[in-house]
Amino acid sequence: MSGYKSESGVAGTSSKRFEHWCDADGCEAWGTYGYKTKFGQLWFCYEHKQRGEDALAGRK
Repeated sequence: MSGYKSESGVAGTSSKRFEHWCDADGCEAWGTYGYKTKFGQLWFCYEHKQRGEDALAGRK
């Protein structure tokens, strides 16, 4: 026993399924890569991943 309070905590489960598709215009692929920006959460597929990197760097 390490004495951490979290040892007795109960992990909750979500009954909702979260789906996030690529935010690039016209793309219908799964948004594998998530980017949290000051504008909100953005999701991009592998092909459009650079757009997410640009958004993080402020080049959006």
